[in-house]
Amino acid sequence: MILIIITALIPALILGWWIYQKDSVRPEPPGMLYKAFFYGVGSTFVTVVITSFMQIAGLMVYDLGSYSGAVSTALFAAALPEESAKLLMLWLFLRKNSYYDEYFDGIVYAACVGLGFAAAENVLYLLQGEAWLLTGIIRGVTAVPAHFAIACAMGYFYSKRHFGDRSNVTAVCVLAVPILIHWIYDALAFSEGIAAPTLSVVLNILFVLLIWRVYKSTMRRINELRSRDQARMTPPPLPGNGPLTPPPPFDGEERGHMS
Repeated sequence: MILIIITALIPALILGWWIYQKDSVRPEPPGMLYKAFFYGVGSTFVTVVITSFMQIAGLMVYDLGSYSGAVSTALFAAALPEESAKLLMLWLFLRKNSYYDEYFDGIVYAACVGLGFAAAENVLYLLQGEAWLLTGIIRGVTAVPAHFAIACAMGYFYSKRHFGDRSNVTAVCVLAVPILIHWIYDALAFSEGIAAPTLSVVLNILFVLLIWRVYKSTMRRINELRSRDQARMTPPPLPGNGPLTPPPPFDGEERGHMS
């Protein structure tokens, strides 16, 4: 049992350490990161509550026997409730967090929330299967990094919104972009299980390409917000320290006056 839990937690802890290293200029207090992580663990329980209400409302779909069912299940049973729960917990965590004073902090805290969810989900998956080691390896290089990257996207738009971008597009993207990425990811994963061998190969290729594209996008967002923070922290040049302006040339009147 202990070995299974350790195996389930290792990928999330590695990615958490990695994002913490990226926040090297003004790192967040480790205690706050642990707290955000446990808020992410709590989002798994919020997900259960959301899915329960969706079932009562007749919105829950769980059908992995067809492609349309796989696509619907990916949206209504995974992407929509899970990302909504994570955003709710991120908002609860950040709304009175005095340490949240930089753009990049949004990605750091969102990543910790996402990794908390991923870690809890990973533990549940590994406890349910007999081939827990293989499951742990596969999820450690796919599902956990996917939750991390999706959380980084959420943190990116959350910070843009928090620090002044009040456009409706950014407000929608805070939740819509994570849901979209998560939806495509799970739709490909669920469809692969029912596809014919040839189509399965195609779906696996698309799956890898999606992971690579999400990775590149995550790195771009991380670098962009770090650059914004660096620009905010760079003091303006002091008076007299700017570039020297050459004096205007003397005209005839000025030379005559000086003589």
